[in-house]
Amino acid sequence: MAEAIRVGIIGAGWPGTAHAKGYAEASGFKLVAVADLIPSRRQAMMREHGITKEFADAKDLLADKDIDAVSICLPNYLHAPIALEALKSGKHVMIEKPPAMNANEAKKIQAAAEKKKKIVMYSVQRRFGPAEQAAKQAIAKGYAGEVYHARASYTRTRGIPLGTGWFTDKSKSGGGALIDIGVHMLDLAWFLMGQPRPIGLYGMAYQRFGNLVPKDHICNCDDAAFALIRFEGGKSIELATSWAINQPPHQEGTVCRMYGSEGAVDVYTSQGAVLYRNFKQGEQPKATPLKQPKLIGHAALMRHFKECIQGKATPIIGAQEGVQLMQMLDAIYKSSDTGKSVEIK
Repeated sequence: MAEAIRVGIIGAGWPGTAHAKGYAEASGFKLVAVADLIPSRRQAMMREHGITKEFADAKDLLADKDIDAVSICLPNYLHAPIALEALKSGKHVMIEKPPAMNANEAKKIQAAAEKKKKIVMYSVQRRFGPAEQAAKQAIAKGYAGEVYHARASYTRTRGIPLGTGWFTDKSKSGGGALIDIGVHMLDLAWFLMGQPRPIGLYGMAYQRFGNLVPKDHICNCDDAAFALIRFEGGKSIELATSWAINQPPHQEGTVCRMYGSEGAVDVYTSQGAVLYRNFKQGEQPKATPLKQPKLIGHAALMRHFKECIQGKATPIIGAQEGVQLMQMLDAIYKSSDTGKSVEIK
């Protein structure tokens, strides 16, 4: 039996606890350390997972030579600096979304990972959900033909995250609704489409609901954003996202619809992912609910991480994909600022 991969969790909030649970369920890992500024959060994770080492400072955890890999579950502005320190110390790295504050930071992470020959993966866990995995399998088998367009949205009517205040402070978050929740649906649609190279887009970002944020919080980033993104091969994604917007109640939530030459896939329905085929004039297409896999969520994400560390797989959302994802997000903000379409090189 292969020796367990020893993991440290950096950040013991909700994302960190989800990562820890995923490692435990995936098997092949041993949780050995946790770093968090708040002692009670560290100790709660230690009790639940039998962790024996605790640190207040992430750098102290990274100095521990007994740790093989880390999960970085911190505010966005800390993703890149802590990831670079982790790679410098010779550790594999799992990073919460978004990959970084911008594409330049993501490029530095990619360069460091290549230099140290370590695995970097990003925790865009939507790829590993049950309906999402079922949709990917159907599209990969060609059931929808060539998928050339997607409609993806993640909208809240009133849902600006407050917490300690960093979410709405662009200097710490990199952006608002787009980089926080829009990134999930952009990444998912791009993944289901086969990750074609982005070549350009037009986007708009809005800040109209700053009045919903307490006065003691900085609020200088978008609460809604929209984009039409072009890819190689004549493919496209239309993206919509919001923390706050006035919309009909039934429109709140997630949408991911993939349109192909032979059919369509609707990822989020009451039946899970559904494949539609046999389109004929004046007739309803055939609807086929897709079978969902058993290994899902963070457990599936961490199982893939393990296989990549062991050399059995290549990350489906690794350092290079993180750069491309951030390039798209950067371009949407640039397009909104300039009022012009933006090329992605």
